[in-house]
Amino acid sequence: MEKVFYIDLRSIATKEELHGLLAKELPLPDYYGRNLDALYDILTECGEGWNIIFYNAASADCRLSDYIGKLRKMAQRAAKETDGLKIRFFQ
Repeated sequence: MEKVFYIDLRSIATKEELHGLLAKELPLPDYYGRNLDALYDILTECGEGWNIIFYNAASADCRLSDYIGKLRKMAQRAAKETDGLKIRFFQ
């Protein structure tokens, strides 16, 4: 069964805020390392059937363009590697 998660990036200004929001909105384990490598590991281990929708991504791009770009690339790799994992970004 698919689980859909909507994550609003509008007010995200730092990496720490991003990972705090992810920890709040996704069912991540307590040991989540709050970085992209840790997120990739969890998505590829537990993300089957997850549909993650990031919206207001343009707002975050303005403040964290390099990091959001890395998040997008990591998400693409994780989705390729994990059956049933969908991750999309909307402006």
